[in-house]
Amino acid sequence: MKVTLQFHGDRQEICAMVREWACELGMPLVSERFAPSYQVKLARDAPEANGTTGCGDDIDRISLNPSPVNLAATSPLDYVKKNPDSLLVHLGEQSDLILRESFLAAMTDDASLARVWKRLRERARKSMYKGAWAENIKSGARARVAGHYYTAEARRLGEAGVVPMGPTDWVKYQLE
Repeated sequence: MKVTLQFHGDRQEICAMVREWACELGMPLVSERFAPSYQVKLARDAPEANGTTGCGDDIDRISLNPSPVNLAATSPLDYVKKNPDSLLVHLGEQSDLILRESFLAAMTDDASLARVWKRLRERARKSMYKGAWAENIKSGARARVAGHYYTAEARRLGEAGVVPMGPTDWVKYQLE
């Protein structure tokens, strides 16, 4: 069973949401940095001194994991192979100019865990706004994407001039 959700969200907002899920379920929360060298570690429980939840610009992905979690991975793919039942959240790049799309995904054969992942995805969906226009930067073609999700902070950032982008520079969004 697969669970996926593409959405725009502020990195700290996403990390706080997933950290809350980890606390509720008593599951380890892991953070990964992909470059310049791969690093995987358990995420800290307490917010950092500046009030953030530990999802700095150097964190590429966080995951919620049934115990035990295997941190002996040497790459993002190796991590997924060693922890196949994880709920993974790839954090989109965020700056003062752009907010890239984030992506939640899980795949498991464990029926009870699949229900948990589906329930969390639905909680996330219900907490978000829905609807956007997608534009191909190269051609100028636009299309309404009724099922595109985004958080309250993503909406605020968009209204403040931060451009919601797809995973590449080819697509930008206008959130409704």
